[in-house]
Amino acid sequence: MNALRIALCDIRRIIKDKQAVIWLIIMPIGIIAMFGSFAANPRNQNTWVPVVNLDKHELSTIFIDQLESEGYFVDIRAATDEVNVKYWSRAIILPATFSQDLLAGEPVDIAFTKGKQYSDHTLSAQTRLAQTIVKFTGAMIHVDPITHGWNEETKENLQKELAKPQKVTVKTIEHSALRPPPIGYAFSLPGYLIMFVLMNSIMYGGITLAEERAQKQFTRLSAAPVTPVEIFIGKVFGRLVVPLVQSLIILVFGYFAFGITWGDHPLALVPVLLCFSIFAGSMGMLFGSIFKTEQQISSVGILLTMILAGLGGCWWPIEIVPDTFKTIAKLTPTYWGLQALHDVMSFGKSFSAIIPECVVLLTFGLGLMALSIPFLRPGKN
Repeated sequence: MNALRIALCDIRRIIKDKQAVIWLIIMPIGIIAMFGSFAANPRNQNTWVPVVNLDKHELSTIFIDQLESEGYFVDIRAATDEVNVKYWSRAIILPATFSQDLLAGEPVDIAFTKGKQYSDHTLSAQTRLAQTIVKFTGAMIHVDPITHGWNEETKENLQKELAKPQKVTVKTIEHSALRPPPIGYAFSLPGYLIMFVLMNSIMYGGITLAEERAQKQFTRLSAAPVTPVEIFIGKVFGRLVVPLVQSLIILVFGYFAFGITWGDHPLALVPVLLCFSIFAGSMGMLFGSIFKTEQQISSVGILLTMILAGLGGCWWPIEIVPDTFKTIAKLTPTYWGLQALHDVMSFGKSFSAIIPECVVLLTFGLGLMALSIPFLRPGKN
């Protein structure tokens, strides 16, 4: 009971801070929203492609309109820009005889160029071009401009035919075990949750403890009718609750504001958040134990958080870094916390899959607790 009173006293102290809401809630959510929008799902964006139209007939314009309706961001370039095609990542070139050959029943060669920086967008553009050609060819066969000639009626019939929905479509269904890597908000929320929970645990947990030691409150508490074990448990518990509550608020806000799912087994998030909160709270305990001033805790805490966030993969996918840094990442608790969150939220895994991550986080947390004990003796204040 004494330990609970000590913990509640520390929690009330943080709640009374007028800036706590900004640093604990508003700042993390704002950063998640900003960087999540930067990394939005590219599959929901139109593929940019420049089109050099050397043909002046209106049939080529109809073809380009069809390209745009298929999901292109069409950038129509003048014929003089053909010389610059070699510098672009991709381009479509309609020959000068495009319409003339089509209306004469002759084959037409459309040039699709690829730059040196080949990407998934280029492959997407190439695929969509093929789809457009198939649909456009089918519409041309149906209206038969070779027999009926090109006139307003033929043009109108062609546009109506192109506007019809495809009779055969492909629907992509993602299997729960073959989910794509998280992007957008689904990537930014777990990463910045880990970073801000750790940072705020160090700042609030460490600074409040350092102030208590400087003002001899810790020594006076030791003289009260409470045991050293109760004092220690109370301090640890007080610094565990804040990161746990902060994590839950961010997850709930992300669910309703950004549509971020909690995975197929959302209850598996409980041990993940609990274990990471134990680690983060223990880090705050250690900082408050070994440092004496707010400036020291702020400077070292922010620097350490940035290093651990970067190495742990909170800012970018860990898959893109060299193998050396992948090995280094596994030595950081931020890596294991982030992997556990993604296992549950992004890949639908359950309790059994997060046991290794939770064990590693608990090991870090208990180790930091043990390191802070010698500095919390009354004689050290």
